[in-house]
Amino acid sequence: MEGHRKRLRDRFLKAGIKGFTDREALELLLTYAIPRTDTRIPSEDLLEKFGSLKNILRQPPSNLMLVKGIGQSAATLISLFSQLNAISQTPADKTKITGPEGVADYLQKRLGSQRRERFSAILLNSSNSLLAEVDLEYGTVNRTQVYPRNLVEKVIAHSAAGVILVHNHPGGRTEPSREDLSLTKKLIKLGEDMDFRILDHFIVTENEIISLKAIGLLD
Repeated sequence: MEGHRKRLRDRFLKAGIKGFTDREALELLLTYAIPRTDTRIPSEDLLEKFGSLKNILRQPPSNLMLVKGIGQSAATLISLFSQLNAISQTPADKTKITGPEGVADYLQKRLGSQRRERFSAILLNSSNSLLAEVDLEYGTVNRTQVYPRNLVEKVIAHSAAGVILVHNHPGGRTEPSREDLSLTKKLIKLGEDMDFRILDHFIVTENEIISLKAIGLLD
């Protein structure tokens, strides 16, 4: 077992994460929280339960600990890794976003041409300076699956005061769906309860961006 752990570490030191499968990357990470135990099985169980490495890193520790072999130390390590990674991606420049006009170009470059649906949040400080852009869901998004907990974790991790919700419509239609409006209202109420503000919700296509606030649908 120790020989296997050493081989994983030597591979990483030699070439980085390149060439690692998701399971092997998890195995290596878990060796630092789970001593003297095979980490392959809990790695496989995590992937089976949550579907992908990205989804595993989105989970709170309480969810991770539902998997056999993942105790408090391992769950803390995975969550810490995820949140440190989010912080490291915080833009160095403090871009200031003052309204729909200031965010349109930013969103068009990141989401307009994507062919898979992505639901994100732009996190701002109390001066409306950009802290980070974080994904809440990626792929075929069912509005009911954008869990409020995902947003709360990101807000807390970045000490955000304001949130701009963003998602793209790869099909090209910018009209908000009933689910879009329902989710927005739910997250506005959540922000009121948790002391942060939902400032706007943008829908992005390749050729157009609409702001729910600008068209009077945010309230």
